[in-house]
Amino acid sequence: MKKYIIVFLTCFAVLSCKTKKDPTPDPTPIPTPVPNSAKEILFFGFNENSGQSLDETKTKSSFTINGPVNSAERIVGVEGNALRVNGYYGWATGNAKVTYPTSQVCVTGWIAPAAFPVQRKDLDPITENTIAAIFSNINTTNSSGVALGINHHGRLIGQFKVGTELVQILSEKEIELKKWSFLSLNINAVQGTATLFLNGAKIKDITFPGGILAWDNNATIYIGKESKNKTIAGFETNGLSGAIDKVSVWDKNLSDTEILAQYTAVTPSEPILKIPTDVRFANDIHRPKYHLMPSAAWTNESHGLIYVNNKYHIFSQRNFNGPYLEHINWGHYVSDDLVSWNEKTQVLWPEPGFDEVGIWSGHAVIKNGEPFIFYTGVNKSRAGIGLATSTAPYDVWKKNANPIITNAPTSFANADFRDPFVFQNNSEWYMMIGTGLRNGTPRGGLFLYKSTGGDFTQWSLQGTMLEGNPSVDGTGDFWEMPIYYNFGSKAIVLINKLPNANALYWSGSFNGSQFVRDNAVPERLDVINQLLSPSIGQDSNGNLTAIGIIPDGVSSTKHKAQGWAHVFSLPRIWTLVNGKIKQVPHPNLLKLRGAVANFSNVSFGQSTSNVLNGASGSQYEVVATIDPGTATKVGFSINKNIVTNEQTLIYYDYSTSSFVVDRSKSSILTDVPLSNQSTNYVLPAGSVKWRIFVDASVIEVFVNDELAFATRSFPSTANNILDLYAQGGAANAIDLKIYNINGGGVASVSRGVNDKKETMHPTVYPNPSNANFNIKFNKKEDAVVYAYVFDIKGFPLKKIESVLNSENQTINWDGYMENGNKANEGIYIIKGFYNEELFDAKLIVN
Repeated sequence: MKKYIIVFLTCFAVLSCKTKKDPTPDPTPIPTPVPNSAKEILFFGFNENSGQSLDETKTKSSFTINGPVNSAERIVGVEGNALRVNGYYGWATGNAKVTYPTSQVCVTGWIAPAAFPVQRKDLDPITENTIAAIFSNINTTNSSGVALGINHHGRLIGQFKVGTELVQILSEKEIELKKWSFLSLNINAVQGTATLFLNGAKIKDITFPGGILAWDNNATIYIGKESKNKTIAGFETNGLSGAIDKVSVWDKNLSDTEILAQYTAVTPSEPILKIPTDVRFANDIHRPKYHLMPSAAWTNESHGLIYVNNKYHIFSQRNFNGPYLEHINWGHYVSDDLVSWNEKTQVLWPEPGFDEVGIWSGHAVIKNGEPFIFYTGVNKSRAGIGLATSTAPYDVWKKNANPIITNAPTSFANADFRDPFVFQNNSEWYMMIGTGLRNGTPRGGLFLYKSTGGDFTQWSLQGTMLEGNPSVDGTGDFWEMPIYYNFGSKAIVLINKLPNANALYWSGSFNGSQFVRDNAVPERLDVINQLLSPSIGQDSNGNLTAIGIIPDGVSSTKHKAQGWAHVFSLPRIWTLVNGKIKQVPHPNLLKLRGAVANFSNVSFGQSTSNVLNGASGSQYEVVATIDPGTATKVGFSINKNIVTNEQTLIYYDYSTSSFVVDRSKSSILTDVPLSNQSTNYVLPAGSVKWRIFVDASVIEVFVNDELAFATRSFPSTANNILDLYAQGGAANAIDLKIYNINGGGVASVSRGVNDKKETMHPTVYPNPSNANFNIKFNKKEDAVVYAYVFDIKGFPLKKIESVLNSENQTINWDGYMENGNKANEGIYIIKGFYNEELFDAKLIVN
């Protein structure tokens, strides 16, 4: 027997998008017209290159940027730098020694929102606006002060107090996402007038009883958040998400001409708002690298997997303001191959009307070559079904002005309805919607509608397509995220039942009004319940492909610390055999495979360990055929750490005919799942074929080319040992391969597999050296450089950021690590970006 040793090293990938905390060249500012009569009493330029503070230049006051250490981020602004804010952190607070004017005031500033801020669905009255402010110094006790920002629907909003009256001015115009906009608010308290301007144009006027502006000169100033504190699960909910630049407070009104001149004085470039994932999460050992997931913040259900114009599109529930469930948008991801994905701008978000609280789950279909989105729109009282359409390249979607189904049928007692799924049966189109029926025994059900028009705007209720019987089928009292698919001779209906969420399905047939089940009791989609709410669509070869969500199962504290929530499964191919869905990894995943270690005829048992010669890693695939022999428990030890005694066991228990995930020792960390998972399933006698994908905290398992399940594991260290596991006897791995994953499937970053560019190799001198390495670029241009020095194992040791100009094209590493210690003798690598170009170089410490 010959064994090959392989060690998988998780390399912290560097910098796949432009920048975190971009130190940006500070160009010579374009002179901004200054009014003759008005004076800036406060100005925030945000031109600091780094650090957790910013300067107010008129009073020389210092403001603190909220968030974890080294979390403050800058991007290129309208002039110089801009401050990036991230919904639940990143805003600035402080005080300035200034006397505010009591008769007139003007507030101006630039904003590039990545998403609109949160209005809490259950906690905020519909009449209360979020005021995510570019400037706010409101005393929350007596409401004195002034605020200017945007509300939860992207409308400009100002608030101030005159005498004893609280005044609010709200525009009807929604500003653009991911574009720079110039906001202005004039208040003339004595005359009783206020005006909002957007991009130099007047958009809203109001009048009110004249008087004196009320201020608290000692009130805290917020830049990027309203003064109120509103929270959910420990998250601040009323901060901005996006970027802010050039915020000013003036002691008098500016004229219309002066405000227009302020706007036209600069011509900002497109704001770079993509999350710098490879930098922000460089030290996150739990973040997957080749599974589809959003760049940051919250996601849950996927929906609308479609293939159109040679591209795959999938959508998902998204809160861009933080890793918590609220103010849901529809995120959007595009791929050429179902493996490498690019995250796009959200396609749907809450707007005043029937979807003003959230854009919940739904489906997408292709009809006559055109895509249609169906979604659940939520307001404070009920849900309705919305429709949206698009044209190539399908980045921008237009909503139907009104819901196509206004609310749940009144002819059936029900507990809400949501999650439309549209399908074609012969020449007719149908829609099923999940619900909880309440006439009699509480049970899940599916309302059925039939399209009565060619444009999907008219639908007729047909009754219920399917109803549950919880005492018999265990399907709970509410069904969501339903799926229908006709395989030919048989069809399936899949539902996600509540409570205790689980994806269950029946085979059967649809007769035009009801689904006729083959069996009363449904099948589990996954043999162990972890994957939920799959989205289905045909791939380019006609294979039914599914992608579901694999929840983290961690606490909100952990979500807040890691900055992201949940991940999607790898694409799976579904077929129906004897009334059961068989699941296998999509064949396109083969392109992820890198170096392989081969093993054969490996005997292992209760007293053996390290039979794979110390194979380890955080991203890999295992393919194995195992004869259980005399063992009663046979499987794998994953994320094994001998020092900390951590391991996650995945095995089949022949004594109980059960698959088991033992996470009782999976981590010494808190706020992560440690519960065991198991399900009875009778395997046929003989060898078992295993195929396992490990991607940091995600583990997906496929058995005998038919069964699948997923789980999560959060060990305290990366690059842990993989071993075989057996109890009660000896087993034999007839054949076993371990494939390193190359990382080509990295999801939701700005740079995918098909975007690779030539790597620059700057000159390093002196090299070797024991200190003061100079890295020189052969360029003649202004540039932002952001990089890390890595050791030979890929661990980041030192962050380097610098601004270069045509005369200075050299950055420096002094030979010290981030912890202040001198680097040991050996080989090191510096990797990073020079503007948008990737570079690397070898550094030899002697």
